Amino acid sequence: MQCEKCGTEIEQGKLYCEKCGHGIQIVPDYNPELEERIAKTLEKIVHDEFGNYRENEKQGQTKLKTVSKNTMGIRAFTGIVILIFGILTGAHFKHVNSYEYQFTKAVEYAQKNKTEESMKAYERILEIDKGSTDICVALADIYKQKEQYDIAEKCLKTAIERNPTDIEIYRKLIEMYEEIGDTEGITALLDGCNNEDIKAAFRGYILSTPQVNLKEGVYKDRLTLVLKVDTKETIYYTLDGSEPTLNSPTYKGPITLEEGEYTLRAIGVNVKGMVSDEIQKKYTIQLETPSAPSVFPDNGSYQEPSDIMIEVPIGHTVYYTFDGSMPDSNSRKYTKPIPMRLGNSVFTCIAYDSNGKVSDVTRKEYTLNLNTTYEAPEAIAAVRNLMINTGEMYDLDGHAIGMEGNYALNCYEATMVNGTIYLLVTKHFNNADGTVSNFDYKYAVNAENIGEISKAYMNSEGIYTLEAPY
Repeated sequence: MQCEKCGTEIEQGKLYCEKCGHGIQIVPDYNPELEERIAKTLEKIVHDEFGNYRENEKQGQTKLKTVSKNTMGIRAFTGIVILIFGILTGAHFKHVNSYEYQFTKAVEYAQKNKTEESMKAYERILEIDKGSTDICVALADIYKQKEQYDIAEKCLKTAIERNPTDIEIYRKLIEMYEEIGDTEGITALLDGCNNEDIKAAFRGYILSTPQVNLKEGVYKDRLTLVLKVDTKETIYYTLDGSEPTLNSPTYKGPITLEEGEYTLRAIGVNVKGMVSDEIQKKYTIQLETPSAPSVFPDNGSYQEPSDIMIEVPIGHTVYYTFDGSMPDSNSRKYTKPIPMRLGNSVFTCIAYDSNGKVSDVTRKEYTLNLNTTYEAPEAIAAVRNLMINTGEMYDLDGHAIGMEGNYALNCYEATMVNGTIYLLVTKHFNNADGTVSNFDYKYAVNAENIGEISKAYMNSEGIYTLEAPY
């Protein structure tokens, strides 16, 4: 069969031309031969009955018998007319309420952009055939060609309601949504689908809203936010409350939030450019200032060597100085007990917590005056003489053979080992390039016997052990 409009060959069973959309007249309007026969019959009846009646009336020969005969003829004619009218009316009613007729009219109206009339015909089809999906799909194709997408959408959704397992109907509707850029329509369609096979077939269109690992609220510590989605999407986010777009930062790993207020907003975008629902969370970080370090012993004067100990909370780091200056993260780090300095000293320390917040300063003033025979200057001289005698350096200025630079000796501390007080002499080498080389030991000089010199090594608990120097 060929299309009457464009001549394209139409497959058997098709109700419209796939090329131009012209509908096929499946049920003809009326049979011309039948109409002609009916017309002639009516004409004969009128002539036979009414013609005779009028001829008799002209001749003035009207008789009771004739009148009776004519009356019966008129009655018969009226009955026939009523019968024929009923047959024609019934045929017409059946015709205009047929599936094929309404489809033809729907196509005709659609082609003429008579949307309202087309929709009425479409709705009448759905009333006539309450199970068909083919007609819905066929009409959707026509409305889509006419760019009447809202009606095409309604047709396809009706088809899906009637056959919710037909993947191809879903495919047609999704393709139309893609064509017109209605990504929200795709999301809504698949969200409302309970068929796992269909969801699996269109997994690439399914979006999930980004999720975050922490609830919104007020926190006392720095936060690390982790975002994720259940499907393959790229996450775009902002932290200042602005709307996330494709120009926003891309999530690539955990996000650290320092002190302050943040409004996280994030979306997921898949490879088809579809955008997920947005997640929005508010975080307020109010970091607490760590407490000042607790230091022992307390302020005072001492006659025997004493170690300074600091109580360091978990997650904190303590830095200190001995000259009263303000310590910072570049100062000496407390790791074990510290020998108290000889003479007068001002010990200061601060604590940094894991958030980088700094405590107030703890300040202690000490005076360590040993009641011993020898003091620091004598201890330094004794070590210097030892180093010259062993050839480690060749003059009192600390120069060494074959080395550019010089040794430097200092004595600030003392310790007690097995009841004996030792003055501790620190040694380091000043290199010609300005750098300093330190050593992992100190010299321990017996404060009562200046000739007794050992190497002193401190363990992790702050306790010294002595070894022979050479």
